[in-house]
Amino acid sequence: MRIATSQFRVRMLSSFNDFEEHVRWHVEEAARQRASLLLLPEFFTIELMTLEGYTGETNAEMELIFEQFAKTYTEPVKEVCANLASEYNLAIAAGSHFAYDSSEDRCYNTAFVFLPDGRTHVQNKIHPSYELVYNKDITTPGNKLSVFEIDSVKIGISVCYDSSFPEIARILSRLGADIILAPTACLDEWGRARNVLFSQARASENQLFVVNSHLIGALPIPKHIPYGFTFTGQSGIYSPIQPMIGTPSGIIKQGEPNVESVITAELNIDYLKSIRANGHNRNLKDMRPEFYKHYEEQFA
Repeated sequence: MRIATSQFRVRMLSSFNDFEEHVRWHVEEAARQRASLLLLPEFFTIELMTLEGYTGETNAEMELIFEQFAKTYTEPVKEVCANLASEYNLAIAAGSHFAYDSSEDRCYNTAFVFLPDGRTHVQNKIHPSYELVYNKDITTPGNKLSVFEIDSVKIGISVCYDSSFPEIARILSRLGADIILAPTACLDEWGRARNVLFSQARASENQLFVVNSHLIGALPIPKHIPYGFTFTGQSGIYSPIQPMIGTPSGIIKQGEPNVESVITAELNIDYLKSIRANGHNRNLKDMRPEFYKHYEEQFA
C-alpha cells in the first residue's frame, strides 16, 4: 500500500472555500504521489475558527465557542472530505475534528475516514487530553475501537494522546490492524518529540506500521492569548525496528519539521505479515498473557 501523510499548516481563512482548497492541495499532492490513502492531522479543521471572529476570555466562554464551532462545521467538513475522496479516488483519513453528534447531542474528538466508494469509518478519541486547551470538559471519551479495510489491509486509528497508552495500539493489533494512523496536534517541541517516540514504539511493540500526521503553524486565536494557538510538528511513517523491513530507528520517512508538505511511502504489508510470523523479533509470539493476568488488579 502506498500511503501519504500531511504536515498541514493552519492559516487565516477568508471563506469556507479557502478551507476546501487548502485540503484539496494536500489531496492533490497525495494523488500525484500515487497514494491510496492520505492522513491529515488532528484538528486540521481548527483554521475554520478564523472565519467566525470568536472572542472569549474565560474557560466557560471558550467552551461555548467550541460547542458552536462543532455544531456549525461538522457536516460541511464531512461533505468536503467525502467529495474529495470520491473525486480523487483515494481514501482520506481526515485527521480529527471537534465534532458534534446530533444523535447524542454530544461533542467528540472524531477521526473520520472517507473511502472513495462512499463508505465512512468513524473513530472517536478514547482519552481526551487538554485538547485545544478549553474543550476537554465538553469532549466525550470514545467507547469503542475498530478497524477498517482497504484492499484487504486492516487499518486502525489512535488519535494523538491515545498513542501514549500502549493498550490502544495493542487492542488495534489484536483486532488485526496492519497499519495504525496517528493524527496529532502538538503545541510545543515536547509534544512533537513524544508523538514521534510513541509512533516508533507502537510500531515495534506490535509489529505493524504507524503513520503520524502533525499540525503546524499558528493562529491568532484565542485572542486573549498573545501567541494564540501555535502548532509544532514533524509527520512520519514508521515500521518495526527490525532488519529487512525498516531502519535501525524505525523511521521510513519523515517530513522536514514545520514545513507544509505531503510525504509518501510504499508499505509492504505482505512482507510485514511474513516478518510477524517468521522474523527474528517474535515478541508477539513470545507474549505471556497468562502471566500478565496476575496483575490485572493493578489496572482496576
